[in-house]
Parts: sequence; C-alpha cells; structure tokens
Amino acid sequence: MAVNIAVLHYHLRPGGVTTVIRNAQRALGAAVFADFGYNERPARSRAEFVAEARVLLRRLPRGGVLHTHNIGLGKHPRLTYAVKLLAETGTRIINQVHDFPEDNRPAQLRALRYCTGQRDDAFFQAMCYYDLPNLLWATLTSHDAGKLASRGVPADKIHVLPNPVDNEHFAQPATSRDETLAKLAEFSRQHRYVFNPRRPILLSPMKVMVRKNNAEAVEFVRRLGKYQLVIGLDAASPRDRAYSQRLKRKIHRERLPVIIGAGEMFPDPLPLFDAAHAILTTSEAEGFGYAFLEGWLRGKLVVGRDIPEVTRDFVVEGMNLRHLYREFDADAVNRTAKLLARPPRKLIESNRRVVLEKYSLRAYARRYDALLREFSLGR
Repeated sequence: MAVNIAVLHYHLRPGGVTTVIRNAQRALGAAVFADFGYNERPARSRAEFVAEARVLLRRLPRGGVLHTHNIGLGKHPRLTYAVKLLAETGTRIINQVHDFPEDNRPAQLRALRYCTGQRDDAFFQAMCYYDLPNLLWATLTSHDAGKLASRGVPADKIHVLPNPVDNEHFAQPATSRDETLAKLAEFSRQHRYVFNPRRPILLSPMKVMVRKNNAEAVEFVRRLGKYQLVIGLDAASPRDRAYSQRLKRKIHRERLPVIIGAGEMFPDPLPLFDAAHAILTTSEAEGFGYAFLEGWLRGKLVVGRDIPEVTRDFVVEGMNLRHLYREFDADAVNRTAKLLARPPRKLIESNRRVVLEKYSLRAYARRYDALLREFSLGR
C-alpha cells in the first residue's frame, strides 16, 4: 500500500532502537525524525508543560503515517504529549512500544508521573495509553501486547510487529578475521584486557547493562575455560556504568579473558560476528531480542539464557531454541560446552531459514503492509 511513512524517535545514537529504525527505514523507505534528544525535567506547572509540548507539535510531520518508537518511555514527556496532541488532530499514528516505564525503570516512571511539576498519575496514564480512531499501537512481542492491553489500550488496536533484521547487510562477504583479531589485540592492550588470538571467541553483541546480565556471561566463560568473551558496547547510563566498573574490576583482578566495549572499534558489527565461534546472550529482559536472531544469519550458533516471554514468538514461527537454558547451573554450562565443541550445522541452517523468512526486511514490509490494510490506514 502506497503511504508516506515518517518514523519518530528521540535520537539516532548507537543502540538497539536506532538499529530498528535504520532497518525499518530500509524496509519501508520511511523518513526519519530523530533530533529531539531527551528532556526529563519536570515543568513548573501543567500549563507550562502543555505549552512546551505545543512548541514541539509544530516540528512533527503531518500527512501520511507517523510511526513512533518508545515515545512513552519517559525520556521526553513533552514529546509524548506532543504526539498525543498530533493524534487528536486526526493524523494517523502508530505508537510502537519497545519498553514500559513501569517495568523496573524508576527514573523514567518518575519523569512521567511528575512531568507537570507535581505527581499526576492520571495525566501520565492518559498521555501514554489512549485510544483514537486514527491511532494504532504496536508491540514487539505477543507478551508485550498483553501488557499494553492491561494498561487500557483496546486489544483490537494492538498489533505485534516484530523488529526487522537487516538480512541484506548480514549477507555481505566474509570479513578478514586476521584484521579483526589484530584490532581486538590492540584494544586489549590499550584497556588492559587479557586476549589470546588463538582462543575461540564468544560474542555478546550488546551493551553492558544490569538487565543484560553481563556478569553471568563473564562467569559463563570463566566456567567454560577454553573460550574468551567480547561484549560489544560499554555502559551508557549512570547505573549501568557503575555496574560496568564493578565488572571490569573483577575482570582485571582475576585476569579473566573478557573484553568490554570493543564494538567502538567496529562501526560495522559484521567483523565481530565473523571472528566469533558463537554468539552468547545472558540477558534477563529484552524488548525484542536481536541476539537470538542475528547470529544465525552469519552461520553462528546462538547459545545462552532463554527469555520465554520473548522467544516464544520465535518458536511459534519455527525456530528451534530448546538448547537455551532457563537456570544458570553446572548442567547448563556442560550442555552448552558440548554444543560449542561441535556446533550443529543442521540447527544453524534451519534457524537461519526461519530468520530470513519471518524477520527479514522483506518480511517486515509484508507485515507492515498487512497492518496498514487491516486498519484501513491510507484511505
């Protein structure tokens, strides 16, 4: 269906949502509006808050469809309210939820509750969860669709729209492993990490965050013995930076074969995927879970902790993830060690086909077109 689509987010800094936006832009040919930044500062009054939101409203695109990403997270409540004001004008909007502020995000929840200068839960709820004839909601998983409905959004207005994986990018020719290992060795020297170019690498293509459970990944590699770990990006938020510093002190003190933040040396993640023996995820909470998908496209075994509320959608689509563990214990380590010793090619190829069929850029475009048609957008 031919509809002009604009994508809205706070920024395009490196991270998971930025990856989603770039992939969606490739799949849909959408325009991107992402120069708003964060503003969690409470206003002095509700009148001031509304006035400042109306200023932002003038910067939002009209016509076609506006697809917002995580706009109700509490990073910029004025922008959240500006989107609602835009929806009230009749502009067609899809609000896609990646994360909920109520889910262990106290700073973001407080920013929403006190956005007008005093606590006003009714105002915050009405600003974040509402219904209009020209408004649709999207979530990344069926689990999140249930949570969104429990917050008052009509279930028939919620669509599960999983993130696309940039399969075209992951289909590029293999990169130089020797060059990648040389860069990792140099990064390790600069940051006092232990690195052995002959030891197989487990890659955690994620940021250091408390909810990513990186400490478990470090312990996992310590118990495995013959592997080393590369964690893509270092922490960003104050809470996560403190977590990262504790982790680094342990790594340096015990001289563990772990590197944190080497992704800054690689604007393109493919060299790290190609250098890895397998992909490791130990995250305890995910909005979507790229780590469960991307590795298969590069022919890599994906191992680690299962997150049933995320992975159940992948399994329904045909992926085999029975080898992931629910409890981190000796049995999980031993079973994973056996798989790593002889990565099962049939499993890798089978899961790769599912990712291509169900989560590629083309698959995303098909899902999106069906969403627009079903809800009569574009009429």
